[in-house]
Amino acid sequence: MDAGKAIRFVFEDDQWVSKLLLGSVISLIPFFGGIALAGYAIAVLRHVREGRSHPLPAWDRLGQYFVDGLLFFVALLVYSIPLLILVCPLSLVWLLPALAQDSQDLTTVMTGIAGVVSAGLGCLAILYALLLWVLAPVLQIRYAEAGELGPCLRFGEVFRFLFENIGKVIIAQIIVWAAGLVVTTLLSVVIGAFGLVPLCGWILASVLGLVFVPVGFWLMLVASHLYAEIGQPAELEASLV
Repeated sequence: MDAGKAIRFVFEDDQWVSKLLLGSVISLIPFFGGIALAGYAIAVLRHVREGRSHPLPAWDRLGQYFVDGLLFFVALLVYSIPLLILVCPLSLVWLLPALAQDSQDLTTVMTGIAGVVSAGLGCLAILYALLLWVLAPVLQIRYAEAGELGPCLRFGEVFRFLFENIGKVIIAQIIVWAAGLVVTTLLSVVIGAFGLVPLCGWILASVLGLVFVPVGFWLMLVASHLYAEIGQPAELEASLV
C-alpha cells in the first residue's frame, strides 16, 4: 500500500484546483452535497483500480455521483441496523428508575440495573461501531467494482473480503486518520497564530478556516486511493507505485 502516492495523487492532476474547489462547494449543499461527494469518491476508487494515470474524474456526471453515493449509503444503513438496535434501548433503559415512583430502595435498584444495562449495551455499540469503521471501505470497494447495490448486501462475501484484508483496511483507515490529524493540526496552529493579530489577522484566520472544507474532501480522495489498492491484482498494484 503506497501511502505517499495516495496523499499526492490528487495534486498530479492538471485541474486539481478546480476539481477540489468545485467538490468543496458541492459539499456545502445540504443532503445532496455529502452524498454526491461519496459517489465521486467511488468514481475515483474505480479509476484508480483501472490504473488511470490521472484518476480524478470531471464533475460532468453529478447526477450519477449522487445515485452512486445514495446507494452506498443505503448499503451502509443496512449494516448499521444492529447499531441502531443497540443504541435505541440506551435512552429507554433510564426510564426504569421512574417506575419505582416514591420507593427510594426500588429507585436505587432500578438505577443500578439501568447503569449495568447501559454499560453493556454501550460496550457492544462501541464494538459494532468499530466494525462499521472497517466495513465501510469494503462496501465502497464492492460498490465500485459492481456499480450496483446487490453485491454490497451479499453478507457472506462482504465479511469474507473484510477478514481476508482486515490488516490492509485498518492500515488504510489509520493512514487517513493520521493524515487528517497532521494537516488539521498544522492548519489550526496557523489559524491560531493569525488570530492573535487584531483585525487583519482575524480576517485571514477566518478565510483560512474555509480551507478545512477542501481538506476534508481531499482526505476522502486519499481514502479512495488507499481502498483501491486493497485486494488489487498484483500487476495493477505494481503499476500504481
